[in-house]
Amino acid sequence: MSFLSFDIIRYTDMKLFGFRSFRFLGRAFILVVFAVLFAATSWAEWRFLPSLELEESYDSNIDLDSDNETSDFITRLIPELRLEEVSATRTFAAGYSMSLNNFRRHSEDNYIGHTGELSWDQQLSRNLSWHIMDTYYRSEEPLEEDTEYTGIRHDRNEYSRNIVDTGFTYQFGEEDSVTVSYLDNRLQNTDPEIEDDVEYGPALELEYWLTRSHGLVLGCSWSRIDYKDDDPSDETNEFNLGYQWRWSPHTTLHMDYGFVLFSSKAPAEEEGDDYNVQSIAAGFDHDFGPSYSLSGFLGYYFLNPKESGSGNGSVYGLDLVRNFSRGSVTLSGEGGYRLDYSGAEAEGFTEYRGVSLSPTYSISPMAELYASTSYMYEKAEQGERTRDETWDVSVGMSYQVLPWLSGALELTQRERSSSEDDDEYRDSLILLRLRGTYEWR
Repeated sequence: MSFLSFDIIRYTDMKLFGFRSFRFLGRAFILVVFAVLFAATSWAEWRFLPSLELEESYDSNIDLDSDNETSDFITRLIPELRLEEVSATRTFAAGYSMSLNNFRRHSEDNYIGHTGELSWDQQLSRNLSWHIMDTYYRSEEPLEEDTEYTGIRHDRNEYSRNIVDTGFTYQFGEEDSVTVSYLDNRLQNTDPEIEDDVEYGPALELEYWLTRSHGLVLGCSWSRIDYKDDDPSDETNEFNLGYQWRWSPHTTLHMDYGFVLFSSKAPAEEEGDDYNVQSIAAGFDHDFGPSYSLSGFLGYYFLNPKESGSGNGSVYGLDLVRNFSRGSVTLSGEGGYRLDYSGAEAEGFTEYRGVSLSPTYSISPMAELYASTSYMYEKAEQGERTRDETWDVSVGMSYQVLPWLSGALELTQRERSSSEDDDEYRDSLILLRLRGTYEWR
């Protein structure tokens, strides 16, 4: 459970509140876990879930290369340890997995990956609670596990990312609360072409209902990204204000305003990328019952760069979930902008739009069919102003062989077209998975 302490030696030369050693975080994490274990009121509430997973796959383009496609058969052995507890005052889950990756034709690509996660919600008193969420992964795959980062790594070099979000929530009414939180997001690379970075900063969110039908949501945050090679840091200030109208017990309407101020701490003689973005949107959330829910919003944003002309675009989102006796269908669509300043392709202000569809269907109590398809369009408004389109289609079947053993077969096709030839790829993947899990209380 010491995944926070991986690769700490390479952080010893990093600066305060930026690139600093992970050693103290690893030790603190171990102490926290032991404190939770020994403070447990009843061991009967805990579940220990060791598992072992075996994957055999064929990948037609293991490096996601645009010209020189390299195929291979890959065997993965993934042991995992997981600990869970749910009680009246605490919800706790921690897990660690190690992935042993063996490439049959290209043994030079063999590597060991690591993934760790922690989720802990603790009720400290009647009105005060504390939470922490931590995700860590170390890999050599071309795409990061976190789908927020879509950049491609063309060389199979090791990298790791650790994201920690922790904070306190105070409940001062039936639906009124204030949350103070802190985010720390660290990326470390062995690829000299990709910069190490750390993003950190506090946030505040307030939800207050004036009456049963009318409420306000206020949010503000400050964050800073530091880069290892002494490149100028970036700072982002964000402010959000929302109004909610509970039209009926099942329907809520809302109006939202957002303001983002981005500034680069480049020297005065260098040209910065300073800008601000304002957005306004209207939306709704409707709950039809346990089998059907629908939510959406529609609005507009206005981009105001300091050194160039202004721009604008739409923001929108739609989520439809339909559950039925033997399966479900989820349809999601979203568009707008995001700030991309970390990872393999840190392209700054990026306009995007995408849609995804995910159906599932149970053939029997032991077998299920599932599928997913998605499309994403991204356009960077800074730097080289690249445009990317990504399609992804996947179908599969899972089968519960025994109460402790499950299997799955998946077929995946993904393709990306880009204004940059090196960023294009086409990839086909066939995967067979067996997973055994033992529950110990």
